[in-house]
Amino acid sequence: MTSVTSARLHDDGLARISPEDWRIVAGDDRLDRAHPYLAFREHVEPGRPVALTLADRHGPAVAVHGALTTPSTALFSHPWKMLTSPQFLRADERPAEAAALRAEHTALIEAVAGPVTAPGGGETPAPHLALSGALGEALVIRGFDSSEVIRRPDLPPAARLRATTDLIAAAQDAIRDGLAGAVVLPFVAPGDQELRQVLAARGFQQAALTAISLFDLSRHSSYDAFLASMPRDRRYRFRSEPRALETAGLRLETVRLDDTVERVTELEVATARKYGGTPRPDALLATRRAMAGLLGHAIRVPAVRRPDGTIIACGVHLTDGQAYYALAYGCDYGDPERSTSYQCVNFYDPLRYALDNGIHRVRMGFEAFAPKLLRGARLVPRETWLWVPDRRRLEALGRLLRFLGERCGPYLAALASHHRSPA
Repeated sequence: MTSVTSARLHDDGLARISPEDWRIVAGDDRLDRAHPYLAFREHVEPGRPVALTLADRHGPAVAVHGALTTPSTALFSHPWKMLTSPQFLRADERPAEAAALRAEHTALIEAVAGPVTAPGGGETPAPHLALSGALGEALVIRGFDSSEVIRRPDLPPAARLRATTDLIAAAQDAIRDGLAGAVVLPFVAPGDQELRQVLAARGFQQAALTAISLFDLSRHSSYDAFLASMPRDRRYRFRSEPRALETAGLRLETVRLDDTVERVTELEVATARKYGGTPRPDALLATRRAMAGLLGHAIRVPAVRRPDGTIIACGVHLTDGQAYYALAYGCDYGDPERSTSYQCVNFYDPLRYALDNGIHRVRMGFEAFAPKLLRGARLVPRETWLWVPDRRRLEALGRLLRFLGERCGPYLAALASHHRSPA
């Protein structure tokens, strides 16, 4: 790598980076790091989009893309919410120790942020707001289900490592210059040894806090061959649940997002509310319309219809010909005939489509592991790596990360063991 330019900070994201220039570094093989998908993420994330690039005489050599968090950033894009969420404490798995775990969790948060209990009987601030107040918001580098440095394919290994180091150093410099309070890569794959080596050398703290669910279909030539490889009880499930949908008088078909965007949004809002979310319907509708404009070529919307044509459940999915990405689900929970809509939309239709089209990986996102494992997915951990310029607080964050990581490892192992297929 010769004639390297200094890293360039794009504090308006991809707005002034052309798709052609981005393609030089990102290539065309993966949707989740391509210009249209990352432009879509800029509609999803409420914070200011940010990109960092490093170029040589051939054009962009390495790049990262992310966003600055805000108080309204969702859990899986906000590191302080992840570090303080009871969900990642996994205390429900160890009820006898739950109170002690919660107390230790609070003490570790307070070691970073100061007291999170209000003095004098006043209102107690949310723990993640205490971290934000102490550390500032974060620059979060992530795509669909991974945090990575995008590297031009033709770079030799030594140049890749040098450029990755320079880019991560530039991100740290941006934090020192006041861009945000921290730089966080929340979903680093354990197999990304080069990035992990650089982050460790640059002083980042890390722990695995969650995992993704992945169906690896590379060994199967067809859907029937996939079914034939399963243990009997799983194969029965794969056959009986789609049959139950038909018995209920429902049909599953693929629809266009731009033709059904209002109904799709209604159903997504219903699902979010059922599980305790506070969706903003107008904002979600705008996001889905932007998605249709940016990613129309890659969108699949499997939809369940009643005999009268009403859509009562749907998924919002993407595919790039090599991987299938299951993004969102929506359902009319007041419809008593919805039967096995969830299973068919989220598992059977994507898996059949992938195998019919030579797609080897179905990526199912984070958490909600049990139904995915039940149908044969495998868990792939994701590591959170973070850095703040204050050494004392960085060390305290490291202790908090390790505490949560010690909860996560046994939790994932127990899940995988419980759902492991018999030989």
